[in-house]
Amino acid sequence: MTSPRVPEESTKLSSNTPISLSTLSDICTEACSVTIPPETVYDHSLTSDWNEQIIHAVLKSVIGACSTHKFIVYSTIIQRDITAPSRGIHSTSGAYWNNERDGMYNFSWNGGDKEQGLDIVLSIAWIARE
Repeated sequence: MTSPRVPEESTKLSSNTPISLSTLSDICTEACSVTIPPETVYDHSLTSDWNEQIIHAVLKSVIGACSTHKFIVYSTIIQRDITAPSRGIHSTSGAYWNNERDGMYNFSWNGGDKEQGLDIVLSIAWIARE
């Protein structure tokens, strides 16, 4: 059995995190790995369910790890097809918040079939409870 792939790139967009970056990475990796088995082929009709499962798993874990913040999770699933001449995606988010207490973390995961699987990009935002 193929082991889950580790994130290619994980970045934080804030200097303050209510949950350690390694814990956030572990939470995201687990949510993606459980939802998308190693040999999964991209299936557009399942992407809504996959996104919902991943977001639910991440929210459940971060809420359990930290009660001092509110959380927002974004999930984007990108089709991988090595036979395609090109593919692209661009996603941007922005916020107006307190930079000392609020922030965002981005996570990238490659999964499923090596040639026709999918990539997942997660963003987790946190907002301190007043």
